Amino acid sequence: MDAQTIRDALRQEFATLAFARDMFPMLTQWGVKDESVAVHSLGCNYLSALGRQLGHWAASEYPVRVGHKYVRPDVVWWSRPAGDVALIGEFERFEAGQQSKLVEKARNLMEAYESLQRKPRAILLVAWTLSGTDLAGSQAARSVAFDGLRGSDGRYIAALGTETAFVLAYAVFGQSSGQYRLLEMHL
Repeated sequence: MDAQTIRDALRQEFATLAFARDMFPMLTQWGVKDESVAVHSLGCNYLSALGRQLGHWAASEYPVRVGHKYVRPDVVWWSRPAGDVALIGEFERFEAGQQSKLVEKARNLMEAYESLQRKPRAILLVAWTLSGTDLAGSQAARSVAFDGLRGSDGRYIAALGTETAFVLAYAVFGQSSGQYRLLEMHL
């Protein structure tokens, strides 16, 4: 699957949440308490399952060696049958004023992308937040992918080219009676 096909599949799912509603009613209908890492865990599982639904092999919390450390993307999709990494992604909580948190996640994804010989066709960063949260400034994470950066080891990591999609999405949750429900996804 190329970058545009992956981007289009994500746009379709995020616009409708059809797969999420069908396979993850605890996220979209029942709701989940925001305790421990329940929302994060379900979000990672949703994105992994979506990858499998789209014909990939997929896993959550898969370690990628970056120099002398490991970066553990929340979701990794591999293409079939070749086994190349097709997508790496994060599902991260976002509150107003936490732009630096998303920038750091974008940096980690870019370092993992570089470590994977720039083969993944998509990098996905999903910021989950409550309805009404001010998302101003969260676009700074996008600039990491399109401006390039210095890695944690000082190496220059070039910006993404046209062969790789960077998708920044917002999972917007509502809260009622202590339960969080996924209402919509914004790109």
